[in-house]
Amino acid sequence: MSIEIVTYANKSQGMFDELINNKFNVPVKVLGWGRKWNGYSDKSKGLLEYMESKNDEDIIIFVDGFDTKINKMPTNVMELFESYNSRVVMSKDPENFSDIGRSLIFGQCTSKSMANAGMYMGYVKELTIMLRDEAAMKCTDDQINLNTLCQKYTFITVDENEKIFKNFGPMNKNQDVDAIFVSYPGSPSFNRYSRAVIEYTQFVYIYVLCLLILTLVIFPQKQQIILPTLILIIIFYATVADKSCTTN
Repeated sequence: MSIEIVTYANKSQGMFDELINNKFNVPVKVLGWGRKWNGYSDKSKGLLEYMESKNDEDIIIFVDGFDTKINKMPTNVMELFESYNSRVVMSKDPENFSDIGRSLIFGQCTSKSMANAGMYMGYVKELTIMLRDEAAMKCTDDQINLNTLCQKYTFITVDENEKIFKNFGPMNKNQDVDAIFVSYPGSPSFNRYSRAVIEYTQFVYIYVLCLLILTLVIFPQKQQIILPTLILIIIFYATVADKSCTTN
C-alpha cells in the first residue's frame, strides 16, 4: 500500500507554488499540467486516468491545486483516516450564514454536514467507483455530484472533526487550526464570479422569476423596470446559463 498526495492544475495560480514547494518537502503529484481547462469534471477524469496504474489498496489524498496548503507534516494522516472506519473521507464544507441556500443547491453528505469536493482521501478501489459514477452524471458540478454519491455509498463519510482537512469560509480564514490540509476561499476575480452566475442560475432561476412576478403584482407602477428585468433573466437562462443539474 502506498499513500500519495495528488492535485490537478493546468497552470500556476493562487497558492499552487506554496503547495508544491511546501515547507515540509512533502511531494505532491500534479495532474493536468498544460491541458486546456474544460470544467470541474477534468479533475475527476484526470484522477481516474492516473489511478489506472495504482493498486486497489493504495491511498490517494486529493487536494485543490490553487487554494490548498499543507498545514502540518502528515505523519499521522492514516491514523486519523482509519478513525473514521470508512474507505473514503471527504472534507467538510465550511459552515457559514448561507448554509441553508448551499444545502438546497449542493445537498448533504451526512445528516450533519455537506461534503466539499476540493479535498478528500481514500482507497483507489472506492475512489475509482465514486469518480466513475461522478463522471457519468449529467450534472457538471462536482460538489453536487459527490454529495449525491455520498448518500448512495456507505463507504463515503465526512471529516466531521476537521483533523485531516479544513475548508475555511470567508469569515474565518485567519483562524488557527490543527488540520493537516487547509483550503482557503479562492481569490475574487471576474472569471470566478461570471462562472458562478452561469453555473448557479439554474438553481435560483424559478425563485427569482416568482419574486419578480410577485413584485410586479404588488407594484404594477414599476413594470417599466420589472418587465425588462424579467425578460433579460429569461433570455439569459435560455441562452447562457448551465442547466445540466436541473433538467432531464
